[in-house]
Amino acid sequence: MSARTAEPERRRLYVVAAWVPRRETIVVGSLGAVTFARGWHAYVGSARRGRDARVARHRRAGKPLRWHADYLFSRYPPGHAWLFDTRLSECELAARLDGEVVPRFGSSDCRCGGHLVRLPRLAALRAALARAAAADEPDLERRHR
Repeated sequence: MSARTAEPERRRLYVVAAWVPRRETIVVGSLGAVTFARGWHAYVGSARRGRDARVARHRRAGKPLRWHADYLFSRYPPGHAWLFDTRLSECELAARLDGEVVPRFGSSDCRCGGHLVRLPRLAALRAALARAAAADEPDLERRHR
């Protein structure tokens, strides 16, 4: 098979989402004070290996605060998670969620706006995830946990 016809690399992404019930400012490591508006906050991450363990860590209470997501999820644990095997990058998937991006959150190793997106309703998040999955069909694996 030539490089031209080779299948693009699949990335092992995940999305974890937490409900923030009211506007709140939280100090988030190197970002400093970050204000989170009321709504569903969906964090897009990746894991070449151990994706299930990574999602479980985001959901676990009492973990060391190491990454940006730890600061938010220690206060508001994620209630939903989705797994994606996709051609999209973390940045591309976050952009396709069509929500309000929290600037620089979770994107210290890239140049995009951020990997945390706020949407007002869970239905809007689910619809955005379905659109992103459909754009990467026909063989996108998508699981809800």
